[in-house]
Amino acid sequence: MPEPGDPQVTGWLGVGATWRGDLVFTGRVRIDGTLIGTVRSNDLLDIGAAGRIQGDVDVAQALVGGVLDGSLHARERVTLLETAVVRGEIHTPWIDVRSGAQIDAVVRVQR
Repeated sequence: MPEPGDPQVTGWLGVGATWRGDLVFTGRVRIDGTLIGTVRSNDLLDIGAAGRIQGDVDVAQALVGGVLDGSLHARERVTLLETAVVRGEIHTPWIDVRSGAQIDAVVRVQR
C-alpha cells in the first residue's frame, strides 16, 4: 500500500502487456502485466496482484502484490502484500510480509 511520501505513478505496464528487456526508471512504476528482464531504479517498483516479473530487480523500494521469479535487491524496504509470490532471493534492510504472502526464497535482511 502506498504510504505518505511515496512517489506518484510515473509509468505503468498494463494487464495483458509483456515487456522483454531492461527497465530503468525514476519515480514509481507499476507492473500489472509481465516483465521479463532486469529492473533498476532509485525509486519505487510497484508489482500489482496481476503483475509478474521474471529477472533481477535492483530498486530503492519494492511493493510486491504479484509474482517475482528472480532476485530482489531493495536498498530501503520491501513490502510483500497478501497476494505476493516471490521465488529466488530477497536482499533488503527492511521487510514487511503480510499474512498470505508466499516466499520460496533466500531472504537476507541486513541493516
